[in-house]
Amino acid sequence: MAKKYGFTRSTKVRTHSVQEVMTNDNAEIRVDMRVATDAKIAHNKPDIIIVNKKRKEIIIIEVGITNLDLLSVVENEKLSKYDLLANELGLIHKCRTKIIPCVMTNFHKKYLKELDVQPHLEAYIQSVVLKKTLESISLDRRRRFDMEDVKEKDLDEAVNSLVDLSRRVFPTDVSLYDE
Repeated sequence: MAKKYGFTRSTKVRTHSVQEVMTNDNAEIRVDMRVATDAKIAHNKPDIIIVNKKRKEIIIIEVGITNLDLLSVVENEKLSKYDLLANELGLIHKCRTKIIPCVMTNFHKKYLKELDVQPHLEAYIQSVVLKKTLESISLDRRRRFDMEDVKEKDLDEAVNSLVDLSRRVFPTDVSLYDE
């Protein structure tokens, strides 16, 4: 997204560090920051806010991960959560506002298309999600978190399945950075 709004960044996704605020003549991008408003708003810290100065538009992006059964519930929850903030920002800045609930499932493609995310970046995002899932499972395992209900063998099989899936979906010989 930084490239889309004229910010020059490293082409290597893994070496790119996210700044809280990036601004230029075209846009301002804020990541995980509270938004000051005239009225007190409970939900005022979305994942990403893009202020498109040229088009006079504010885009609020809230990222989530869920299963397909809860997709519409999570989408609606994220839309309603930031509706008040979007309305307030529209009044303050006299511009259009848009909320994009980027909910990651098997059917997350429509959000990525709307955000103009390139396939190599999508692959990187998916690999990070898989790695974080594996880390979470591993951490839970080390802590023996709720292990009374889970057999050791079942957990090993689940972890191995995720590792195999990760290797099949993201082979190491494929560059995630080619454009």
